[in-house]
Amino acid sequence: MRILSLYYGHDANLTLLEGGEMVALLEKERLTRIKHDQGPMDLEPILEQYGWGPDSVDLVVINPYLRPARNGQPFAWELEGERYDHRPDYKQDGWAGPPEGRMSRHRIRLFGRWVEGYAVDHHLAHAAGALFTSPFEAAGILTADGSGDLRACALAWGSGHRIHEIEYGWGYENKKMQLNIGAVWASLGEYNFGMKRLEGAGKLMGLASYGAPQEEMAAALREQMLYYPYAPFQTFRFGRGEELGLDPRDRFAQDVCASLQRLTTDLFLEAAARLKARFPVDRAVLTGGCAMNCVANTAVHRSGLFADTWVQAQPHDGGLSLGQALFVWHHVLGNRRTPKPLTPYLGTDAGPIDGNLIPGIVRLLEAGRSVGLCYGKAESGPRALGHRSILLDPRIPDGKERLNREVKQREWYRPYAPMVLGELGVPSKFMSYVVASDAAEVPAVTHVDGTTRPQIIGPGDDPFILRLLKTWRDKTGCRLILNTSFNCQEPLVNTVEQARATWKRTGLDVLVTPRGIETKNG
Repeated sequence: MRILSLYYGHDANLTLLEGGEMVALLEKERLTRIKHDQGPMDLEPILEQYGWGPDSVDLVVINPYLRPARNGQPFAWELEGERYDHRPDYKQDGWAGPPEGRMSRHRIRLFGRWVEGYAVDHHLAHAAGALFTSPFEAAGILTADGSGDLRACALAWGSGHRIHEIEYGWGYENKKMQLNIGAVWASLGEYNFGMKRLEGAGKLMGLASYGAPQEEMAAALREQMLYYPYAPFQTFRFGRGEELGLDPRDRFAQDVCASLQRLTTDLFLEAAARLKARFPVDRAVLTGGCAMNCVANTAVHRSGLFADTWVQAQPHDGGLSLGQALFVWHHVLGNRRTPKPLTPYLGTDAGPIDGNLIPGIVRLLEAGRSVGLCYGKAESGPRALGHRSILLDPRIPDGKERLNREVKQREWYRPYAPMVLGELGVPSKFMSYVVASDAAEVPAVTHVDGTTRPQIIGPGDDPFILRLLKTWRDKTGCRLILNTSFNCQEPLVNTVEQARATWKRTGLDVLVTPRGIETKNG
């Protein structure tokens, strides 16, 4: 059976699933080169690339919520059958029950014909994607983001191939009150710091480590999360007059971010305790855009509430089509699963790479050169995991400043993270948790608070990356390599041609692709 799953909100994406096996997860932004691109995708060329035709699609899965395409062209799903979001209890505060209440079966008009299909709720898709790509047989599920299907957070649990129950709101839905962590991060970035709305949270999480939490600020932010999450932070309550703008170098601005981080962590811990008390689980998976908050994830992991936790490679909306597809394949159609982590390498294939290039890469890194790496299937999700990465020796004292200034062209306070050989006490396969780091040894990947968010590499992971790290360790005695996304104010590079273009227009020293090693000085 061939399943085509489509999500057309911001970070639009599609999944191709055949016989329960992943064929591809493609994010629209990688194809159009527009960050967080939204709206319908050009399906037929994509299907053709993977040997599919429109007539070969057996089942279509969607989320009915839509955003218009950037060109303003209108689009609406044509569906036969009652939609779950048209049911009387759809807007009920704190809705809880079996997932059948948040999905619906349809015939869907696509490719000029009617195709059998399903519509799946936003947070239900997050929950299914998190559990069904995890190594756990059973787990509680915590999801939070800036809102989807009129909800901003949910708790659920599942086992085997089933999601048993989902509850919306974390206990905070009542009339006009609804907890929305993600929207406050986005609003603070957009309205107070002048950032693009979908980019503020990732930046401000880095800035938070420069400040100190303040109780009064946290209280104001909590009120904002519950009642007006789409408004600016009310700076006037703290003697700042009518000026809403915040400067990242100002201690007040840093303290606001630190207070928001502390509040987020506290709410995650509170939700985790509610999850543990409500459902019979000893493991937890965290998902939704807020699960890219590594500090909050780590607090839950170390809370003692659960034997283990997990965060998938694509917890943001860019993984929703995956969750939709897996929900239908497992929960609806009843197909069993073998619990194991899903590979993150599900995107466009740049071709195989020669392992004989590794000694040359190590020599270049040891000489202090920055190396752009582009090969194999692109990683899905917001973080580079080796196939579309920029690498640097983490021991370089000014490595962070150099990359921020010459290659990435981004804010001074944003940290870098490493790929690491071996275990570190957290399940951080996809840079989703923080650990202590020594600035004296690896300054380029040690944040101001003495932490870093590693990509842990071990047996069973990508063989080229594993061999590269082993060779680097044997040569230098260091088991870390700085790893950041291969881009510069753009989506992650998708093809060798895009990688070469970014290499040429930035201060990146070296390009490594299936075609070999290229340096700018020949």
